[in-house]
Parts: sequence; C-alpha cells; structure tokens
Amino acid sequence: MISEVFSSIMGEGKFIGRRYIFVRFKGCPLNCIYCDEYVKDDIPCRVEEIPGSREFKEYPDIEDKLIDVVGKLKTPDLFAVSFTGGEPLLYSNEIKKYSEILHDLGYKTHLESNGMYPDRISFFDYASIDIKLPEHFNDMKIEEYKKLYKNELKSIKKLYDLGSNVYAKIVIMENTNPAVIGDIAKDLSDIGDIMLCIQPVSSCLNINTTPTQKKLLDIMELCGAHLNDNVICTSQMHKYLGML
Repeated sequence: MISEVFSSIMGEGKFIGRRYIFVRFKGCPLNCIYCDEYVKDDIPCRVEEIPGSREFKEYPDIEDKLIDVVGKLKTPDLFAVSFTGGEPLLYSNEIKKYSEILHDLGYKTHLESNGMYPDRISFFDYASIDIKLPEHFNDMKIEEYKKLYKNELKSIKKLYDLGSNVYAKIVIMENTNPAVIGDIAKDLSDIGDIMLCIQPVSSCLNINTTPTQKKLLDIMELCGAHLNDNVICTSQMHKYLGML
C-alpha cells in the first residue's frame, strides 16, 4: 500500500517550498505519459529516516508504524503531511483513519490526487487535484476523458464544500491548447475561490514537450479572465534542486 515516507519540500503547486512529510502510496489506474512514479507492488516500503541523506531503511510493516514514523520525521518547520502517489484514494479508508489520528495529534493533512474518485473524498486541510488533459494519455478514449474531467471537478467541489483549502494543478505541454485551459479556469471559477497552478511538463522518459515561455504567459492571461490573479505558474522545484 505505502511505497515510501520521507521529509522534504513541496516542489510544486500552491504551497511550493513548504516543508512536508510525504506518504507515497502505490498504484494508479491512469497512465500519464509524463509519470515518473512507477512503483511495483512487491517492493517493500522504504523510509528516509534522516531527511536529505538519500539513505533508506525498509519498513515492510509501515502500515502499523506510520504514525510513529511521521512523529520521528517531524521538524519545527513542518507544514503538513501529504498523502500522495500514485493515486492515494485507492486506499481512501486507510487514509481517512491516518488523517483522523494525525489531526488529533495536531498535524495538518494534504491530499494529492487526480480526482477520479469523488465518492471517496473526505476532509483534508489542504488538497491538490491534478486536472488531466487529453494529450496526457496515449490511448484514452474521449468518453473516458470526459468522465475523468467531470469527476475531477466533482472532487474539487466536494473538497471546497467540506472547507478544505483546495487548488487545481494542470501539467502544460507544448501541444496544449490555451483555450482549453481557459475553459477549465471558467469551470473552476464557477465552483468558488480556487487557485489554478499551471505547471510546465518536466522533461523525462525521453519526452520533451516543454511549452514555450509565451505559451505559459498566454495561458495565464486567459485564465486570469476568470480567476483574476488566482493563477500561478510553478515548476517542479524539487527536481531542479535534486531533492526527493
């Protein structure tokens, strides 16, 4: 279920640069062409016990010890505990239990999800939903994509209504249509005060479709027509710094 636990900075999105403890979960039903989180189910969980050391210890029974591990990794600058993946809502019941225990201990929680399971959403202090685009996939049918997008919006609205500080992220590629992102910004504005983080795709897996600076600025301008200044552009800062 859990593939790794470590303390690092949030490298993308609304809270970029904040200190987090990341709890990464295995598996995802989607197959995004830029994904860099391929984890085999039979690999035991690992924990970086000394942040930044790149030295890991295996924890095959992490599910029973997660709260203790989080406590050992806690630092005074900690912002929140992130449930990430993969797709963490594959394990929504377990995450809800962890989240309730962590809240009782005074921690803030953050969900990082693709939003495909709105019925599995519960309250988190913070949440980021990765809105997917058709060009993120090699083989997704248009009917499947429309259903996914509808569920992403449902997830964002549910989190917003629950009182979570929720925002949306979109990975932008060179072949991304700016008008499509503008339409998404309109849909987000209809939900409420939602920040949109546009993120140029990182070059990985021999995929190099990074958008031009002009395209990023054009997209931000289009989004601003609906979100005003509630749109930001963030890269994956942790990759530039060589951090987990």
